[in-house]
Amino acid sequence: EACLNQTSQGTVYDRDTFCDGGRTLIENTDFKWELDGRTTFALDFDMLCEREYLHTLCNTLYFVGAMFGLLLFGQIMDIAGRRFGMCIFNMFTLWGIILQSLPSSHSHIVVFMLARFILGGSTYLCYASLNTYIQEQSPTKFRPITNLFIAFTWDAGYILLVPVSYYIKNWNVQSAIPAIFIIINMVAVIFIPESPKFLLLNKGLKQKAVGALKWFSRMNRVPASRINLDEIDIETTIGSKPRARTVKENLADMIRYPELGIQTLVLSWLWCVSGFLYYGFTYSWSKLSKDLYIGYLLGGISDILGIALQVTFMFLMPRCYQNVLSFGVAAASFFLAIIPYDFPGDTISFEQLMSLVGSLAVSGGWGMVIVWSSEASPTTHRAQINSWVSASGRIGSIIGTQASLLFNWSKAGSFVIFGILAISAAFIGIRLPETKNVVPPESSKDVKSRYV
Repeated sequence: EACLNQTSQGTVYDRDTFCDGGRTLIENTDFKWELDGRTTFALDFDMLCEREYLHTLCNTLYFVGAMFGLLLFGQIMDIAGRRFGMCIFNMFTLWGIILQSLPSSHSHIVVFMLARFILGGSTYLCYASLNTYIQEQSPTKFRPITNLFIAFTWDAGYILLVPVSYYIKNWNVQSAIPAIFIIINMVAVIFIPESPKFLLLNKGLKQKAVGALKWFSRMNRVPASRINLDEIDIETTIGSKPRARTVKENLADMIRYPELGIQTLVLSWLWCVSGFLYYGFTYSWSKLSKDLYIGYLLGGISDILGIALQVTFMFLMPRCYQNVLSFGVAAASFFLAIIPYDFPGDTISFEQLMSLVGSLAVSGGWGMVIVWSSEASPTTHRAQINSWVSASGRIGSIIGTQASLLFNWSKAGSFVIFGILAISAAFIGIRLPETKNVVPPESSKDVKSRYV
């Protein structure tokens, strides 16, 4: 962290001493921030001392934007298509990055906050559309592998942020770097077809669905002669004529088919708890690790290990057992972290070790829940339901960003709260259907007939 240096006398004050909770300002002295050549948006936009709440508000607005974006615009993917969603939401993400990266001399704190809100909605809508698209193309037995690939690239980006933030000292440049990846995404989407399942079951466009399948057959070197959709009666498959369904109709289906509504509520709770626990650690490593960069690096590595272990278990055991195992291990780790024990020497503490194990279990459990959501949701509702449950995850994320305040209050109390939530996720998830090696439902009536 930056520290205050009284240049006239060489006396160093930490931030808390200087700010004194925002109540006292030391006067008649010559102070400057020692930043080692770095720039920070907190300093540029004056988010210090009594205005420090604005720093937390930046993170909160990001997830508020994600929640509203998923709730209000998730339907676009079921109306216009998964590919269209990736195109339009990547454009909004690029716009948000540009606004966020503007130097303070050419921007305003309101613009910066607006950029955070836009980025929250657009990035998670990009993820929802991409995840729905990939899961619909994945054969049932290979779905864990595709989930591993998605999760690995997510965590690889998370780890990449550590050296970027360490070696690049200008925060505007740090903020602009993700634009490179977004532009690559926008170009890549041009060359892929729309999801064949969406074209067939949401739009009733058999010929376009065949064309998309032929593209995939060329990519996978599968004879195109095996592609035949003529025998499929779409109206019989989905129970109605193929068309884009409104949000009101999707909500009505939750009542008409109670099992669909119950599953959506259970998945929403699992996402909410996962979001709270995951981001509770993501924004609290400064409280749990002596070195900020090492803490975040270990957090990213634990995410990758958690996903890798979870994918292995996805091949070995039912989804329900995996859910109990993941969140059960997380709960046990959180409760064990309360024990006041330190290893000999100046190494990782027992509390940090248990936190890493808990974080590993949560990231793996959340990765499995993401797959479970796609497998349990019918094709006609998949993008909308994925958006709804992901929005629930953002509610947990919003609360999770404040978890550092919990650790300031009481570390032991915080770990107890984390443990109780993990236990609730482990047991409530038992209510969901088993989807391992099961063909996903195509419509809401399939959910009713299969699981009720």
